[in-house]
Parts: sequence; C-alpha cells; structure tokens
Amino acid sequence: MAAIASTYRTDLERLTRELRRAARTIRAGTLSERDATRRMLVAAVQHDLEPQARADEQGLEALRVWTSALQSADVNDVDLLQELLYGMDALVRVHLWRETDLPLTPPEPRSASDV
Repeated sequence: MAAIASTYRTDLERLTRELRRAARTIRAGTLSERDATRRMLVAAVQHDLEPQARADEQGLEALRVWTSALQSADVNDVDLLQELLYGMDALVRVHLWRETDLPLTPPEPRSASDV
C-alpha cells in the first residue's frame, strides 16, 4: 500500500466526520439544506478525494457508484439520503485504511458538538 501525504489523510478524516454528521442530521434539514449538504459532499469526494487516490482503485470505484447515487438522490427521500451517507462514510473509512495501512477503527461516540 502506498503512503499518502498527511494533509490528504487529514482531508479524508475530515470527510468521514462530515459524512457522519450529515447522515445523523440530514432528517432535520430543510430541502435547501439537504441539497446543499448533498452537493458539498459530492464535490468533496469528486474533487478532493478521487484525484489523490493511489492504492485503492476498487474501493474508489465503489465510492464513485455511491457518490453518483447521492448526487441523483431525491432530497425528499431522507431514508435514502441517510443510507447513502452512512455507506459513503464506511467506504471512505476503508479507503483511508487501504491508502495508509493505518488500523481500521470504528466511529467514536458522537460528542455534544457533533449535532
């Protein structure tokens, strides 16, 4: 597995936090907020994660499929949005593990500020 720059690793860790927070809170958002969240996360994956990936082509392909599904999801379908966001969080975590050889760790309990 290839080593990755620490800034890329930090970006991936930030992305997992953003995906997890979005999945937890997407139901409470307005249609406009859901759409903005969806667009921001799709852009983050497509423009920040994909171009820097080195060692995990299969995982990246799976993430592309889920990202495309999120991009085309109806913002009224909060169940689907939530499922896609949690799935993308898991895919990014596995991608981070494959790219860095760091231990794969499950999400930690959310803090009071993660609401």
